[in-house]
Amino acid sequence: SMAVDSRSNCRIGPKGSFEELEYGMLREMGALAKKTPVVTIVESFALEQGMALDEGLLCSQVPADIICTNKSARSWCAQAQGQKLKGIDWEKLGRRRLGALRLLRRLKAMKQLA
Repeated sequence: SMAVDSRSNCRIGPKGSFEELEYGMLREMGALAKKTPVVTIVESFALEQGMALDEGLLCSQVPADIICTNKSARSWCAQAQGQKLKGIDWEKLGRRRLGALRLLRRLKAMKQLA
């Protein structure tokens, strides 16, 4: 993460990053459970409350359960658990990303067969 909003556990990163997609793929494959903690590391100056996002940044749909900085580690496990993705949001996934990653195409085919 580039930064974390300590009020919402929101991990801030650049648009077009693969964090949510990686998490979603692991959930689709059954490799991660809802209770698997999400840990992120940021510099202490990048831990803020109520961050304003500019056009190049977005709030991840996978909030951090544990936030580590160069000064401390904080845990908000109970608060973040209900907000995590259940898998890949196929409606939001663009054709470019689907076409670029063979694993995504296989996962989608498996889901359609099920």
